Amino acid sequence: MATNNDAYESLRPVFDPEIIKIERSACLSTEIESLTDEITRRIFDMGLAWLKGFIMEPHAELGRRGAVCPFARPVHNEDSLVFCAWDANNLRFNDFLCVLKKIPASYYRLLASMQGNSKLFSMCLFVRGLKEEQYGRYIDEAHSLIKPAFMEAGLMIGEFHPLSMTQGVHSETFLPMRSSQPAFVVRAMSPHDALFIDRTDSSADVRLRELTNYQRWVGDALPEAENARIRNRIAALRSAIARPS
Repeated sequence: MATNNDAYESLRPVFDPEIIKIERSACLSTEIESLTDEITRRIFDMGLAWLKGFIMEPHAELGRRGAVCPFARPVHNEDSLVFCAWDANNLRFNDFLCVLKKIPASYYRLLASMQGNSKLFSMCLFVRGLKEEQYGRYIDEAHSLIKPAFMEAGLMIGEFHPLSMTQGVHSETFLPMRSSQPAFVVRAMSPHDALFIDRTDSSADVRLRELTNYQRWVGDALPEAENARIRNRIAALRSAIARPS
C-alpha cells in the first residue's frame, strides 16, 4: 500500500522524541504480560479490559446485532492489534496536534515490523496526562482537525474518552466512543467506512475530501454501482462548492 510519509517529514523535528517514545511503547495486545514497566502495563490492562468488556461485545442500545465493533476481536486474536502509550501532560494543543499528525507514519512503520495479519493491523494509542476538562479539545476537536491527514494516508482514526457524547450510527441513544481512558485507534481504511463519511453534519468541503480519499484508497474493492454513486456525489459536491452563494 502506498504511504504519504512526505507529508509528515516537514513537521518540526523537535517532536520526534515524542514519536520515538510512542513507538518504543508498542506492544501487541496479546503480550501485555511481558511488559516490565508497571505504569504502561496498567494502562494497557485497562485498555484491553475496555475492549473485551465493551467494544468486542453486543450492546442493547447499539441498534443492530453483533459486537460494538465486529472487527476488534479478530484483530486482537490474530496478533494484529498494537497498544501504544503517550504521556501528553503539559503539551500545548498545537504541539499535541503536531505529534498526532506524525502518527500515520508511525502506523506504517509499526505495520512493517509486525508478524500478524497485516490486513487487520490496528494501532491503539492511549493518551495519558489529560484532565477531564481537556478531553473535548484534545480528543474530540483534535480528531476533527487531524482526520483529513489520516484519510490522505489511507487510514481512519477513531477518538475515545470517558465523557464522549458522540452518538452511534444506528442509534442516537448509544455512545460508542466512551472508553475507560482517552485513546485514538488507527486502522486502514475499508469499504465499510462509507458509514462514517459524507455525513450531513459536515461541510461540503470536508465531505468532498473524505469521499475523494475513500474512493482513492478502497475504490478497487467496491462494486461498480457504488463507485458510480460516489463519482456522482463527488461531482455534486464540487458543483455545490463552485456555485456562488
